[in-house]
Amino acid sequence: MNTHLNNDWPELPVNNISTLAGKVSRCLLWPVLLVSLLPGQLFAQAFSYARAYPGVNYASAPLTDPVTQLMADIDSGKVSLVFDAQGRGYLDSLLEALDIDASSQALVFSKTALKTRFVTAATPRAFYFNDDTYVAFTQNSRSLEIATMDPNLGPVFMVFSQDPQGPAVEREMNRCLRCHDSYSMTGGGVPRFLLSSVLANENGEIVTHEVSIITDTSTPLNRRWGGFYVTGTHGSQEIMGNFVIDDLGKLRNMDLAATGNKTDLSEFMDTSPYISSGSDIVALLVLEHQVEVQNKLSRLNFESRTRIHQQGDISDNELEEFVSPLVESLFMLHEVPLIDAVAGTSGFAEHFQSLGPLDSEGRSLRELDLKKRTFKYPLSYLIYSDAINALPEKAKKILYQKIRLVLAGETGDDIFGKVSATDRAAITAILRDTKPEILQP
Repeated sequence: MNTHLNNDWPELPVNNISTLAGKVSRCLLWPVLLVSLLPGQLFAQAFSYARAYPGVNYASAPLTDPVTQLMADIDSGKVSLVFDAQGRGYLDSLLEALDIDASSQALVFSKTALKTRFVTAATPRAFYFNDDTYVAFTQNSRSLEIATMDPNLGPVFMVFSQDPQGPAVEREMNRCLRCHDSYSMTGGGVPRFLLSSVLANENGEIVTHEVSIITDTSTPLNRRWGGFYVTGTHGSQEIMGNFVIDDLGKLRNMDLAATGNKTDLSEFMDTSPYISSGSDIVALLVLEHQVEVQNKLSRLNFESRTRIHQQGDISDNELEEFVSPLVESLFMLHEVPLIDAVAGTSGFAEHFQSLGPLDSEGRSLRELDLKKRTFKYPLSYLIYSDAINALPEKAKKILYQKIRLVLAGETGDDIFGKVSATDRAAITAILRDTKPEILQP
């Protein structure tokens, strides 16, 4: 469950702040205080999915994600990666092979990587993403971190070796899943991607957990992106990006306006070791939406596959419990409105919108608004994703049925009334040309 603070800043314990170096999680996207576990216990916990979700076979089913497919092509000689011995190793070549654009770069200076000792405010970790895969690069590390959305298994986590003799990938079943699990692997949780906002110092260490929150599209902007660098303009809206606690006095008077609306990062760090010079706010807005939808989708996938495996079928009422939250996120019903225009710096907006698909009038679900909300048409581009296509047929049928009811204005649920008649008509027309099966009963 995501926990958010109210709209007032809490009183921070500035007199007894202790850094938590070495105790924060070493996962791709989220910091959290860990409880130490013995290796044997961790190994056993990894198979809680086998007990809770026997129909999914998370640990043993063949992987069909883009990274696994790429490694198979590398092994067969169809694809080769280029190693840069003087810089980022395989990173540039890997991103090209996975079709991940460098404009998606986000820079994170909180210690949330596997190799935490290399991450500081001066040497942040960079990660890059497309619709299904996230790749993280840390300076001086001998590995890259990867998280990818397997169509059948949901979030899968990997370590990619930066060995100049040849690339290799190892799947992570323990360290990453200590945090990237919705119930901390106590049973009943599913793998998930995570974004959070923290207050970190110049060493990347979290200085207080009073303001550490998991974020999604419902999180106010002035609570987002703590521990991140952020480039771009956002007008009068405050964000936590670029706010480095190099003086404890900053906790008493958090002047977020002073660190916002930055179009370059030269006052904070040297960006030359990275592919891009930015950490684009538009990319971060899209990322927030994407992670939220993928997590709801993973829950539906795990629950439906398990109940079909156990019962031979799953009822419409059972599916409704997991379909409705996903549909709400697909239609972006909980997104906090923008109160000022947002613009990025890296070209991500242009790249993202170019990907389509387009309807006969040139419209796309990837079109951005960036004035009052992130997207122009409030239905997620992830409706085209392999993960939705791979859902069990019964789950996909109920999902599409629910979407049709929303578009017809016939759900009987007030929350879906937020989707205007104009938006419903435009989305229906776009789907008719780009994914007509959704509209067919």
